[in-house]
Amino acid sequence: MKNFHAKILIIVMIFTLSLQACSNEKKSSVNHVDTVVARSFSNTLYYSGTIQPLKTLVIPSPADGVVVDRPFQYGDTVKAGQLLFMLSSEKFLADYKSALMQYIKAKNEFNNGQTQLTEAKFLHKNQLISDDDFKTKQSNYYAVQLALLQAKDSLENLLQQLDIKNVDFYKLTIADIDKITQAMHLQMGAEKNLQVLSPAEGVILSPSKSEEENKKIAKGDNVKMGDVLALIGDMSGLSVRIKVNELSINQLNPHQKVKITGIAFSDYTLNGEITRVDRQGDSSSGGLPTFIVEVAVPKLTQAQQKEIHVGMSAKVEININEEAQIAVPLVAVMEKNGESYVQVYDEKNKKYKELAVKTGKTTIDSVAILSGLKEGDKIVVPN
Repeated sequence: MKNFHAKILIIVMIFTLSLQACSNEKKSSVNHVDTVVARSFSNTLYYSGTIQPLKTLVIPSPADGVVVDRPFQYGDTVKAGQLLFMLSSEKFLADYKSALMQYIKAKNEFNNGQTQLTEAKFLHKNQLISDDDFKTKQSNYYAVQLALLQAKDSLENLLQQLDIKNVDFYKLTIADIDKITQAMHLQMGAEKNLQVLSPAEGVILSPSKSEEENKKIAKGDNVKMGDVLALIGDMSGLSVRIKVNELSINQLNPHQKVKITGIAFSDYTLNGEITRVDRQGDSSSGGLPTFIVEVAVPKLTQAQQKEIHVGMSAKVEININEEAQIAVPLVAVMEKNGESYVQVYDEKNKKYKELAVKTGKTTIDSVAILSGLKEGDKIVVPN
């Protein structure tokens, strides 16, 4: 009987050990233990925009008038000093005549003031006039000298817009009636028109009234003083303006590196950087507010300049690298009553326990832990 019970006990113990072994084997196949480490999160943002010059110069109309000639096509490359527009302006001619007469009058008064001062110096030296009389003549001379400088500056500003030959304005005096009459009444022809010259070398572009519409000034158009006739674009580099929504704008800062590509210049990947970030958003109907961000490529090769033109579409790629932080596999985090937990293994006590954690950014397979864990902790991760 004793032998029978002993055999039964041995069988039960073997069965129990077998169950424990199976249980341990099943458990090890379901979970494993990972060591918590900190790692960097990387995210790439993509935007679209259009190619724009690196910088632009505005060419305004110098006066009210009518465009009588425009010897270029928008998009052409122009040189500094090249003729861009010819304007016919009656108001400008009236201003020119007024400035010319004011200059000649100021020059005459200056000559008289200079003569009077020379005489006053002689008389004062020989004590024939008082100190007060001499100072009066001296002050009068300084006043007419200043008036002449101002009149000359006003005339020069107008003369540089006209192509007038065979008249030396600065040698004219009030006695030169015939020459003044000739200068006042310009002959009909090209010299009567205002010339608008290019201020720099670059690509000449039409002025933008809005992002969707460009106004190209044509022959016969009426323009007002100050109207933008054209822009001179510097295409030694390029810029692209993109719209960034409010969820991403705080991830962008000046000098961040970007890559620019385009279907029209698919052979090139251009390296640039962010040059400007607006901190005031624009509301959009039915969407998130957006912020304007400008990126630039400071230098293009000659080959790139031949293929890349203003208005071409472009794709902008911005890689965001964040500071290293603790991240765990997504499957290791459990949700209970609206809170997040992980199962931590205590090597000292050889026990498992649940630990509440605060989670952050989530990727497709991992989640950042903002608090609750530290590097080196052991967590249980389901297989």
